[in-house]
Amino acid sequence: MNRKYTFPKKEHLCGDIRIGKLFSEGEAFIAYPFRIVYAVRVGNTEETPKILFSAPKKRFKRAVARNRIKRLMREAYRLNKSDLKKFCESNNLELQVAFSFVGDAIPEWNFVELKMKSALKRVETNVQHYLLALNNENKAEE
Repeated sequence: MNRKYTFPKKEHLCGDIRIGKLFSEGEAFIAYPFRIVYAVRVGNTEETPKILFSAPKKRFKRAVARNRIKRLMREAYRLNKSDLKKFCESNNLELQVAFSFVGDAIPEWNFVELKMKSALKRVETNVQHYLLALNNENKAEE
């Protein structure tokens, strides 16, 4: 059981161009209290997945509240990312994911961790459906 519970800089989604491309071309769904936007590329993987966390200034005026929410989301992801990372490595995928908080109040830790687990499972199933559709499309062309 040699897991690394880290979230290094190389796993952060950075850069205005990459973030803009993710939000314009990615698929999205809501797993309350998160809105998740993700994009998948097959092949030539970098260190995957690349993750972004955000909390809206419109709902949380004080930076303290926004930082608290992002800290909770990062911690929940850090502790539960191993399955998603293994899935990406085994399927040779490059995955970019953005977690935006859409709730109205600062959540408790237990709630955030529970919802992050379910959100990560849902991302994984959505990517599996994408891969199945891609395989079926390739078989139809042959």
